[in-house]
Amino acid sequence: MMEMLEQALNFNLPQEVVFDLFYQTVIFAVGMTALLASLGVILCTNPVYSALFLIGNMVCLAMLFLLYNAEFLAAVQVVVYAGAVMILFLFIIALLGAHKEAPELNLQTMAGFAFVGALFCELLMTLRIGGNRPVTGNITPELLDEVGSAKAIGIELFSKHIVPFELASLLLLVAAVGIITLAKFHYRPIRRRTTR
Repeated sequence: MMEMLEQALNFNLPQEVVFDLFYQTVIFAVGMTALLASLGVILCTNPVYSALFLIGNMVCLAMLFLLYNAEFLAAVQVVVYAGAVMILFLFIIALLGAHKEAPELNLQTMAGFAFVGALFCELLMTLRIGGNRPVTGNITPELLDEVGSAKAIGIELFSKHIVPFELASLLLLVAAVGIITLAKFHYRPIRRRTTR
């Protein structure tokens, strides 16, 4: 990376070096935006704004998937997580009421800051050694092209991880039933007693 920066200052860069420098700059910018959005999730006192920051974070993650040639994962990230799940979160927030919380420094806030700091350090390490690290093992270019494809994810998901996949669907079903139960209990009409 430092060699590329030195060459960039001398303006004698080949085309692939310019493309690689631009590619790493875009990855860094999208990663920093994701980190700032995650900070917004932690620091925002309004739950609606916090959910919107989380949607922004998920869109940034989808853009990172696109930059790493995992188009299917990017589409799933936008459609399932940033779309369906976050809309469900916003409905739950609207259903249960969005109360603004007073900011306080507690263990959860400090853990959130520590997690964001760890992600920032990981992003810096990726920029430092990510492009120059050799690929080890029996990995062919054809295998690298299929890593983010729908076929590779389907084979991995429905062969090795079928039990966690079904448990996740069961968990979502229980959450949906719980929300319906909470909504019925919260908005039960009050019947007035008639005196005769």
